[in-house]
Amino acid sequence: MWLIESSHASLDLSNLHCELELTQPQKGLLNTTAYQHSLAHSSFVQLHMGLDMGLDMRLGEESIQEAYQRGNDLIVQYQSTEQRNATPQLYWRTSHRENAVGIEIIVSLQTDQLDCRCPIRTSTSIASPLPVYTLRDSQQWKKTDGGECSHALLVQLTPTLTYLEVVHPTDHTTTSIRLDDQTTTWEHCLLNLPLEKGVIRRARMQSWWIQHDDSETLANEIVQAFHQSTPPLTT
Repeated sequence: MWLIESSHASLDLSNLHCELELTQPQKGLLNTTAYQHSLAHSSFVQLHMGLDMGLDMRLGEESIQEAYQRGNDLIVQYQSTEQRNATPQLYWRTSHRENAVGIEIIVSLQTDQLDCRCPIRTSTSIASPLPVYTLRDSQQWKKTDGGECSHALLVQLTPTLTYLEVVHPTDHTTTSIRLDDQTTTWEHCLLNLPLEKGVIRRARMQSWWIQHDDSETLANEIVQAFHQSTPPLTT
């Protein structure tokens, strides 16, 4: 379950441990360990919500309105700022299935302005130049050489551990991958659309750590279940 201490949160499950700096969601899931594999040098699902960090890291700190745990959820409500005329609410929701453990991230946005935009960008950075596979319409995973790609990505982190990241297709705008000699990084853009006063917009994505001999088949099952799932009620 989630444990909140001031602006720091940690998750400690039997097969997954990670940490979050709640005032700096752009750092993503930190110090992650999945199925006894340390992934501390990688950053998963860094959430960039429109604040200009500049040279001073404190400029990128969010102001928290409230933070609490409810069931499997870690819920954080942030304040609007001069840079961002929208109020984000983030949910980190744990999920389990045989041979896989995951976190669903739900981003909720609302504004008191008549019209504004607040695109949310997420990035994941793997600390090694690993091949990335994207899901095609044929339900086949194909290696990508970078650039724009689909909403579902699969990476073999170790011989026995695979990482899956998927954005719900109704919430997906763009995804791009950047490969170099030291890291593998990709970025999703969510909710890049007009926000209207009094209307709540939500987007969902999932991260899964899979330990299975046939990780591609299990990843397909997870993606299909996510596609068919109904939007959660969040309050």
